[in-house]
Amino acid sequence: MSDCRPFPASSSIASMHRQRGMTMWGLIYVLFTAGLLLLVGIKAVPVYLNAYDIRETIEWAAEQPDLMTVPAAQIQSAIQRRFDAGYVDNVKGRDVAVSRVAGGGREISIAYEVRRPLMFDVSLVFAFEETAPLTGTDGG
Repeated sequence: MSDCRPFPASSSIASMHRQRGMTMWGLIYVLFTAGLLLLVGIKAVPVYLNAYDIRETIEWAAEQPDLMTVPAAQIQSAIQRRFDAGYVDNVKGRDVAVSRVAGGGREISIAYEVRRPLMFDVSLVFAFEETAPLTGTDGG
């Protein structure tokens, strides 16, 4: 009678020598990629938290009834106080533009760019632009 094994003997020997798992180069690649993503995240998160504070401040200023009729310098000063309280360091109050829009209203806007070095000569560049009409509705 013939051999009762379901597979030929040569394939079982070949399967014993077949390697399983990740090679050293594969592991290095995965670790390098994960480390690079972690580094980008560490550099990017504070920039986006700062951008959130700036957007919230611009929206806050646009809703203040007492800022509807004051000069632009006074609006910038109020915004700078909020920036100082929120530890915003990417921009200053004087970077905020107060302009007239069609219909006689005014709007507050800011456009800025943040550069953070990543490694060697490579930097991350973030560009932000926020605009809010001066409504004076105080959140309602």
